Amino acid sequence: MKAIRIMAVLALAGCSAEAARPPAPSLQDGNFVSVLQPAGLGHSITRKGVVPVQGMTMAIYNTVDPLGYDDGKLAKDVAARACANRMLRFDPTVVGKYQAPNWVFEGACR
Repeated sequence: MKAIRIMAVLALAGCSAEAARPPAPSLQDGNFVSVLQPAGLGHSITRKGVVPVQGMTMAIYNTVDPLGYDDGKLAKDVAARACANRMLRFDPTVVGKYQAPNWVFEGACR
């Protein structure tokens, strides 16, 4: 009887370990590649001004045509889609940084 209880507890422990899978570190979306980094501290623009935000950092780059400084809106749209594909929420108020040829959104995915 004691052995059955131990096996039941071990079986439940195995189920919970399978449920918590980390999101994919990189995904391709057409010519765009999104790279998810584990943590980041970014900034968000709110009515109260600029406030710090914490979350996962998303970097976006294009494998065919490198992103330019003027591609921020495009990169932000790709980053939002990339977060959603990983079952995460993208914070559209996060300020992106251009680090040629990448656009980086620190703390944007949660």
